[in-house]
Amino acid sequence: MQDEDRRTALGVLLTMGVAATATAAASGAAAAKPAGRNDMAKQVDMLVSRVQIEEVLLAYARANDRVDADLLHSCFWPESTHKHGRFDGKSADFIGFALKILGTVKYTAHHISNVSIQIDGDRAFSECYYFAHHRRPIKDGTGEEDAFFEGRYLDDFERRDGMWKIIRRRGLSDYSPPAIPAATAYADWPAGQHSLRYPDDDYYAMKAKFLGRR
Repeated sequence: MQDEDRRTALGVLLTMGVAATATAAASGAAAAKPAGRNDMAKQVDMLVSRVQIEEVLLAYARANDRVDADLLHSCFWPESTHKHGRFDGKSADFIGFALKILGTVKYTAHHISNVSIQIDGDRAFSECYYFAHHRRPIKDGTGEEDAFFEGRYLDDFERRDGMWKIIRRRGLSDYSPPAIPAATAYADWPAGQHSLRYPDDDYYAMKAKFLGRR
């Protein structure tokens, strides 16, 4: 009888062990269960929104370098505000201020990096770093110089009718070393080998051709 009791007890323990393992497995499966449709849709929307917001930031840089006024305005909602350096006002007025400066320089290149974006429904907050190069005339008329600038853009975005644009920008200028006299003039840069401005830059012709093939 003792052997039978031992076998019975062992069977009970084994049964309990299997049940416990099954319960743990079921709990783990529940924890690892894929997100519901609503959660998945939210995640997809956040990923798409991030790409769209990054495109606005890159478009702002492109618009400056190509001196494309329409593209520059398209990055901001009409009532957007702007604070950068000594300027504090409407983004539309800042664009006018910036275009005047861009009209006096020979060439610019703006680089955007370290992009961080937080999204909450139809609102978003982003931070990015910029690095800019301006080829410009020296004020005393003795030639040209290369000026470099580093800083950050802090932006509030809003989405309206499915479109993200900046509603508030805070620009920070962190580092502007003394300009460097240029060894050669911009006019001496090889024709056809460097970037141009709107509408002459190859970007516009190639983009139009690409869109025309759809």
